[in-house]
Amino acid sequence: MTSPMTPFTRWRDRAMSLTNELRFEIGIPMRDGVELAADVYLPREVTGGSVPAIVQVTPYDKESPLFCGDEGVFYQDNGYAFVAVDVRGRGKSEGDWHAFVNDPEDTYDVIEWVAEQEWCDGQVGTTGLSYMGWVQWAAASQRPPHLAAMVSTSAAGRWQQEIPFTNGVFQLYFAWWAFLTRRRIADVYRLEREDWDVVLRTLPLDALGEIINPTGPTWDDVVGRDVLDDFWRQLRFDDRYDQIDVPCLHVTGWYDLEDLLGAFHHYENMILSSPSRDRQQLIVGPWSHVKSRFPDRDYGGIDFGESAALDMSQQHLRWFDHWLKGRDNGVAADPRVRIFEPGTNRWRTADSWPLADSSRTLFLTAAGELSGQAPAVPGERSFRYDPADPVLTGLDVRQYPFEDVPLEQTANEARPDVLSWTGEELTENVTVSGWASLELFALSDCTDTDWHVKLTDVHPDGRSVKVTQGCLRAACRDSLESPEPLVPGEVYRFPVELWPTHHVFRTGHRIRVTVTSSDFPWFARSLNQFGPIRAQHEIRVATNTIRCDGSLSSRLHLPVERPHQGADVVDRDSAGE
Repeated sequence: MTSPMTPFTRWRDRAMSLTNELRFEIGIPMRDGVELAADVYLPREVTGGSVPAIVQVTPYDKESPLFCGDEGVFYQDNGYAFVAVDVRGRGKSEGDWHAFVNDPEDTYDVIEWVAEQEWCDGQVGTTGLSYMGWVQWAAASQRPPHLAAMVSTSAAGRWQQEIPFTNGVFQLYFAWWAFLTRRRIADVYRLEREDWDVVLRTLPLDALGEIINPTGPTWDDVVGRDVLDDFWRQLRFDDRYDQIDVPCLHVTGWYDLEDLLGAFHHYENMILSSPSRDRQQLIVGPWSHVKSRFPDRDYGGIDFGESAALDMSQQHLRWFDHWLKGRDNGVAADPRVRIFEPGTNRWRTADSWPLADSSRTLFLTAAGELSGQAPAVPGERSFRYDPADPVLTGLDVRQYPFEDVPLEQTANEARPDVLSWTGEELTENVTVSGWASLELFALSDCTDTDWHVKLTDVHPDGRSVKVTQGCLRAACRDSLESPEPLVPGEVYRFPVELWPTHHVFRTGHRIRVTVTSSDFPWFARSLNQFGPIRAQHEIRVATNTIRCDGSLSSRLHLPVERPHQGADVVDRDSAGE
């Protein structure tokens, strides 16, 4: 008996006739007539005439095996249609490439077009890492009717507090990124041949444009718009989360140098104000940016154990199976928060984030100590910051992904331009969970400089391992919209936000905070002068001073989880001792 010809089988037959696979290429029309190129993967087996669809919109080539091809096959094998789309002006899509600007409307149009196709049952989910996470939120802000579920991995969105400037400090990584996306197709061969160790020392930063030779305005936007102006503000949705009613699985890594801040920004705002606040879940592991999608057990020279290598594809599938197929697979009963706890190397679950239920303030003393009491004796500490000899991040820009930078900071902390403050040996575990901050009272003999802060865990053998970090351009101390120069020699208050973290400082360890003025080449070097950084080329050496006395005593604010009865006991060897 011949099976009836359903709309789905017609599409499947067309796909097989074109490629001999359940995959075909098509143009998706946008509201202004531009067509975006898409690859459609149809499921290998299906009951009924249509299925839910998963959409991924990317600037990194819809035919990329890593980000799109493998995803397409995975969802094919699990009963979904999968649609990979080149963003406007990239890959095979029409139009002009202007990063971020067209993504809200374009991704909305893609979602609604997919929902109308005869092989789709009208249920559309979105997925993707980084930029592919950002486009999901861009679309969600426009409230597409058929967007039914999201998996957002390390998504950008907290513009100018996150990227491309982090509280006024330029992420020089964006020169590499602008080179990657400068044409419709990434010239990976030339990308790998560039001597980035030399290129990233180019001054002024404007001159990098000659090396990148980009198409369109993206590089100028990224390097030239160094304040939170109207361009960046319109890309933020701080006032629209109460209108986004979509269940979302938020995923990121504690050591994501790019979009950890954006991921938490989206999650925290959805929990605060979204109508679907009860349908948000958060997973955070000991991962870098890319490893948040492809987890393994190692990061930055540290082995976090087998459990760190979460099967992320299965996590995504469970989420979509529940929200798009209505399966009672336990997702609704899952804890809202699942976070990996460095220090004990175990997974923790909770109903809310952060886990801190108290706080602790530690004062920076002139003797280099962290103290529970404000220093009674006036004091200060100074260092000489020379942009020609910056503190090094420790990444190899010639290899990608290059974010697995060393966590151990011992060598950098031995430099004379890195000041350290260290607490006493702990007599009990201390769990820091949330957003820490350093309230810095300081001065410089220049009109501007940068503050780079790291919170580290000092092990009994002397190793100092990074827990989290933060940075602030001195001129942006009061406003990201209207920076103001320093008056040389005048003391200012600098509130340095540290990135969200959850970490156990174990008994016998010590808490340390360090302050310096560079973290190169992940961040561009401050040349210690006020004004737009893109045109600066004259290097000035700064003497920067931290005050450690009385009302001007710099202090570290830590969100702390109090010990609870029945806490799990973890073997010291498994905890990385």
